[in-house]
Amino acid sequence: MTIEPDKTEMDALDAMLADVAGKKAEPSADLLARVLADAANVQASAAARPQPRGASGFMSPLWAALGGWAGAGGLAAVAAAGVWLGIAPPAALETVTDVFFGSSVTLQVFSADDVLGMGI
Repeated sequence: MTIEPDKTEMDALDAMLADVAGKKAEPSADLLARVLADAANVQASAAARPQPRGASGFMSPLWAALGGWAGAGGLAAVAAAGVWLGIAPPAALETVTDVFFGSSVTLQVFSADDVLGMGI
């Protein structure tokens, strides 16, 4: 079942849309005057404020290369995650490292005779 639109309603809608399409919306002169006055006030107050000095020194280029506080914060988070993974690696990571480095490592600093001979 299809519904056919009424021809007179469609003609009325077309006439209304054609009427609206021909009009251009422009702001009133009063609105433009208020916007320009507000912009002038903002510019005057910004010019009156003292401008902060640019940082100068040895660390300034490095700080800028890091990206400021956001970059340094990200770097600190990644460093903390690296320490965490180094101390307590997940089981999947241990499996991958075992493939590359072997499954066990024995490090003997003192021999059993040295320990027994010293009375430890």
